[in-house]
Amino acid sequence: MPDGDAAAETIIVTVVIEERVRQVRISRRALMQAMTGSLTASLPGADLAAQPVRVDPAIVEHFTVLRAVLVESDNRVGAAAILPTARQQVGHIADFRRAARGGLRDSILSTEARWAEFAGWLSDDLGDRTAGEWWLARALTMAQEAGDAELTAYVLARMSQRAAGDRDRDRVLGLACAAGRSGGNAQVRAFAAVQRAHGYAITGDSSAFRAAVEEAQRLVADVDGDGKALGSFCTTAYVWAQEGDGWLRLGRPRSAVRCFDRALEAWPESYRRERGLYLARSAAAHAAAGDPQQAAGSGLAALNLARLTRSERVLREVTAVAQQLAAFSTEPEVADLHAALATSAEPA
Repeated sequence: MPDGDAAAETIIVTVVIEERVRQVRISRRALMQAMTGSLTASLPGADLAAQPVRVDPAIVEHFTVLRAVLVESDNRVGAAAILPTARQQVGHIADFRRAARGGLRDSILSTEARWAEFAGWLSDDLGDRTAGEWWLARALTMAQEAGDAELTAYVLARMSQRAAGDRDRDRVLGLACAAGRSGGNAQVRAFAAVQRAHGYAITGDSSAFRAAVEEAQRLVADVDGDGKALGSFCTTAYVWAQEGDGWLRLGRPRSAVRCFDRALEAWPESYRRERGLYLARSAAAHAAAGDPQQAAGSGLAALNLARLTRSERVLREVTAVAQQLAAFSTEPEVADLHAALATSAEPA
């Protein structure tokens, strides 16, 4: 195909803008420029605040579409390929926000907050929790300043999620309850309920844990999981996987295995990294239940996906499973897992 034709070719991306599902055309050239970090060629100037300019309201839609494309790319190729572009685009959005006024300025600020949260997510997946925390705090401040209640709820739930990783039970429950009070669509509220469930699991309250999980399942029961709304990942399959995490925390690995099996059976193909994550956690549940062969098999499958998506988070979880299985190192499946991990650790 001639270069001119390739530049003119467009693709259609489905996004949610102002709570309405829309199909938007974006040129392949614009997408390729963004992916290589050269979107500045299409912007009016590097220092928009230094001179009076008119900001086109369509810029909000542009960055909404671009973020949706990069989220999909993250699901398939991993955070390492996406984070540099995401950080650069946050800077461009900030330039437009400084030049805008009134309601448009708030809309751009809300868009900037969504990109900051995305950069935090990517940083966490790459193992840089300090950067992840910084980006998330920035996203919360901007969401509150913009008066975006739904995004505020979502970011608070994300903060609760991160606190669960640190087993900070007071912060997990406090942030999750704050998220629930802040509102949001059904999936954002379900995401907050899931974080409350984790808080109860950390405290050992299995009854409250079960009730919070059931609340989350009710909220997502009639939601179309193919949407692009905030929190759209929070589906029935996601809640099953989170329930598995909770039962594992509560010392009931066989219940956890059943939840992970249900979740993985329904898991969307496009979410490859998260599939790897829950395969790793399923492996941990099998190991805790005294089934080293199944644990090693799930661990190997998770390791393959960790390599494909270059996810440090998944790799860490597989490594922890391998350590759980150290007493079974003579089992062929376990030996294969240890050998595969050793190969991953070798310098390229």
